[in-house]
Amino acid sequence: MKQTVFLFLTLTVASCMPRNISESSSCPPIYPDYIGVTVPDGIAPLTFKMADSRKFRVRTRQDGDTLWTTVTAWEKGASKAVRYAPFPIYISHDPIDPYIAYRLIEPGYENWQDMGIYQRELATYKETPVVTNQVNNRGCVNCHTFSSGNPDKFLIHARGKGGGTLFVDDDKVKLVNLTAVGAKKQGVYPFWHPDGRYVAFASCKTYQEFFISGTQPIEVFDLTSDIILMDTATDSTWCVPGLSEKDVLETFPTWSPDGNTLYCCCAQTDSVAHDDWSRNHYCLKAISFRDGEFTTEPRTIWQQDSASISFPRINGQWLLFTRSAYGTFPIWHREADLYLLNLTDGKIRAVDELNSDDTESYHSWSSEGRWVLFSSRRDDGRYTRLYIAHFDGEGHFGKPFMLPQKKPEHNRYRLKSYNVPDFIKGKVRNRHNEFKKLFQ
Repeated sequence: MKQTVFLFLTLTVASCMPRNISESSSCPPIYPDYIGVTVPDGIAPLTFKMADSRKFRVRTRQDGDTLWTTVTAWEKGASKAVRYAPFPIYISHDPIDPYIAYRLIEPGYENWQDMGIYQRELATYKETPVVTNQVNNRGCVNCHTFSSGNPDKFLIHARGKGGGTLFVDDDKVKLVNLTAVGAKKQGVYPFWHPDGRYVAFASCKTYQEFFISGTQPIEVFDLTSDIILMDTATDSTWCVPGLSEKDVLETFPTWSPDGNTLYCCCAQTDSVAHDDWSRNHYCLKAISFRDGEFTTEPRTIWQQDSASISFPRINGQWLLFTRSAYGTFPIWHREADLYLLNLTDGKIRAVDELNSDDTESYHSWSSEGRWVLFSSRRDDGRYTRLYIAHFDGEGHFGKPFMLPQKKPEHNRYRLKSYNVPDFIKGKVRNRHNEFKKLFQ
């Protein structure tokens, strides 16, 4: 990404600032909150407004890799303005992948007509579709995942008439019905092995319950769930020994960066109780892998009787996961937070610098391991929006910032949730016509 030039939306081009100005020792109330954040060199300009919609003007001063920003604000027609204390924005030169990908969907998931997987260039505001459900007769498109962030090697699952899993490998595009090969099971929550040959899936029988009272509108749970492995060289699948037990629910597979260990989340089937959700707890397990074979029995890495783990994602010695009170679908759990596990010494902590009073859920690491992308409902409690935070490599994160938009109101006006965000190393080519032919 090229050298950063920060611009700010001031909304004051045609408005005169009052000459009578009082000084404030407080930082300005702005939306989104960019005060004290660390951003990558080359990020799209940070646009914001006053949270109370006052007129304002911005002045900036750069001191090394710190941009000091001073905001002066006033009511329309007022004779006095307030100049707030300057606040810092820290510029990091740690590399970040140039694109991110995500699904846009209504937050309830139970009723939708238009959905798609989209990509966004981080240096600009440009968003383009990777695939929409126009290619598969308005069916569901989901479970997108890229092989080590490669924009030319990925898969997307499609449900509905003629559905299946789309595999893209450079110029090769194919549609595979996983239920018709090998283990004859469906596959969700996929994760590519680092060598790009194998893909681990969870195969789940999933149900939803909707509530007419309380703050949680929906609970999603599995009645059965196994881990299956696919060899993309042969289009064959098989159940992973030790992770396809009848009395255990296994889900959310993820590989270690060296490809020698598969991690997943597991719960005993007798813990799933519809009359007492608090009994439903998932632990973290790991199993060794060499040359296409699993070589050990699963071992437990982390377990708590009062908590459940979801979405483990690994960056070297660091494993970031979502911790909730129970269950396997934390996106509607207000108590869901991000936790960091040091795989070297086993120490674990809540990542307070990333967490809020509302849901933090799906997350991913940048390819160089210095940035994390995650979804949160902190803005309004209803829609998941995207946040990025810097990681220092020693277990600490900077203050997260909302994905910049050309207009700061964009996220609030866009009545879609950002789902399964991930970093990618480049732009995905337009393959709409290729995909559509496979579903005809």
